[in-house]
Amino acid sequence: MFMPLVYWIGLPLFCGWLVVRWIQKTSPLLPAPDVSDLYASRPIEPKHYRAARRDGAGLSFLGDFEKRGEAVEAAYAAKEAAQSAGEKAEFLVLDDKAALLEQVDS
Repeated sequence: MFMPLVYWIGLPLFCGWLVVRWIQKTSPLLPAPDVSDLYASRPIEPKHYRAARRDGAGLSFLGDFEKRGEAVEAAYAAKEAAQSAGEKAEFLVLDDKAALLEQVDS
């Protein structure tokens, strides 16, 4: 009775975990060049979040925040300001490793 649980549930989950780890090791996600440039010019403290705006002029810095919610609020506030001005832009929330957490378009 115990062995079918191992074969039908445990083994596929273990194999799936191995596949996900292999994919993460062999093909790491690299940030976009403009995001890398922003992080090179303005280093960020560990466990902080960054809000940025990308438009036709490039990527611009909106601020660094201690909490993710604060960065998301800043991105949405900038989105509302851009919409009221009639501008097209996208707003990014990034973590300290330059991984994209949230993206909002205006």
